[in-house]
Amino acid sequence: MSDHQIRTVSSYDNKLQPNKGQLPPPDLLNAEKTFEIYELLRQLLPVSSVVKSDYANTVRDILDRVNGLILDGYGIINIGNRPTPEITNFFAEILHRDIPFIILTNGASFPSAQAAEKYKQWGLPIKQSDIISSRDVFESHLLEMPHQKILRLNLATAPLKNTEEVNSKIYTFEHSLKQADAFAFMGSVGWTERDQVLFESALRERPRPVFVANPDVSAPQEKGFSAEPGYWIARAMMQSEFPIKWFGKPHPASFEMAVKALQEKSGYKLDRSRIAMIGDSLHTDILGANAAGLMSVLVTNYGLMRGLKVEKICRDTSIHPHIISPIL
Repeated sequence: MSDHQIRTVSSYDNKLQPNKGQLPPPDLLNAEKTFEIYELLRQLLPVSSVVKSDYANTVRDILDRVNGLILDGYGIINIGNRPTPEITNFFAEILHRDIPFIILTNGASFPSAQAAEKYKQWGLPIKQSDIISSRDVFESHLLEMPHQKILRLNLATAPLKNTEEVNSKIYTFEHSLKQADAFAFMGSVGWTERDQVLFESALRERPRPVFVANPDVSAPQEKGFSAEPGYWIARAMMQSEFPIKWFGKPHPASFEMAVKALQEKSGYKLDRSRIAMIGDSLHTDILGANAAGLMSVLVTNYGLMRGLKVEKICRDTSIHPHIISPIL
């Protein structure tokens, strides 16, 4: 793919200034390319103060410093369709210590009940009420929005609550793109290059708001990395200007909802500096946690950071977790 220039993009929160970069085809995504794309989008991400990193042999070694936990899904609970090593023992430990937890995931394709069922099959003590997804955050936001006809871009994802959808089996995808007042990008499974071309064409013809309910650029799988909505939106941003609103990590609404749920679960107000966000991604989990005033914990052996020179990447991106640990 040739070099492109990301143009200034109108946003409900801020603007992305011109920045040159090259995006690989989706099947060539890897961790390094993922970091590069996040850096292209950096001006749309939250800003946090500088953090000095400490090191731990395991996350369990720092639990004495923690009164509450927020756990990432992909990269911490599971990689692809398999649970991560030590996750069963980790939950046994936090239950023994009676530490309240919330799962905070950017998985927006389906309701949290589906994730809860998967965790149950793995024998993990996670209920639906323990999970907050970026879908939950977006659907909550829809309650506050003026009435709009929203096209859920990927029909492989579940229908949305709290809105009127354009999606219909009667109309073609091209027709639905023309009829919609706004678009919601929930997940990218089954999203094709043809879909992307039609979507970009519709935005050039008539720019309309795009709600990105999963800001992830890519997600670690058992083999390789998947192209997530953040990747496809970055490509669309290179082609035209359109209003855009991001939901999910690292953006503030997700962390605020998670902190509120954690406090309700614990029964008292928790000191944010003693709430640990445990994740595998610098640009979503760690940057978002730092900006929200939480303790950030980067796990390096499972997800996005596996096999990489972590300290160098932290220096290059200027994103530093409070704690770096290889395993849970």
